[in-house]
Amino acid sequence: MSRTKLLLIALAVAALAAAVLVARSREARASVAAVAGAQASPTDARQASLLATPQARAYRDRQHFRDQAQRYFRDAAALSAAERMRQAQALEQDVDAYERAGELSAGETMLLRVALIQATVPDQAEQMRQVEAMATRYRAIADQRNAQWLAQQRNDPRFQSYKQREAQVVAEVAALSKIPGGLTRDEYLRQRLQTERERAYR
Repeated sequence: MSRTKLLLIALAVAALAAAVLVARSREARASVAAVAGAQASPTDARQASLLATPQARAYRDRQHFRDQAQRYFRDAAALSAAERMRQAQALEQDVDAYERAGELSAGETMLLRVALIQATVPDQAEQMRQVEAMATRYRAIADQRNAQWLAQQRNDPRFQSYKQREAQVVAEVAALSKIPGGLTRDEYLRQRLQTERERAYR
């Protein structure tokens, strides 16, 4: 696949990110409007107290972020280069914060970052270079997390118990001349291993 085609895919993903943000923004505004209407009633003190909770404030902060992102991706082309970059940097700081807090998945974060690259980098070759560098960075993060998970599993006695039984079950199934239940050998092996996993982590 050519670099141009890769770039077009990345830009299409970025456009999807903006569309998702627009949809979420509309849904959230409807929700906030309903809550605000409840707050207007003087008899609904409980609703007012809910709106003052840290969770409600965090929700409003996230909604403000999504509204800002939606406006930016809608209006970026009409902004001056300096203002476009200033707003992009502010959004990127918010993306960093929400990613660290676990409130954006790696996929959502990548979509937003691709959209920001598209909006702020005029040269297509440089856009592709930055998108590829970002993808490489996220793959490295995923590999590191997977390695950490495997290390944790190796130190988990339940996992060790399962791995011992796994080897035994594989040998037992391989030695069978007839597979029970009319299953294929692979199907029966998967069934036996699933039973062992459930037993180990019970």
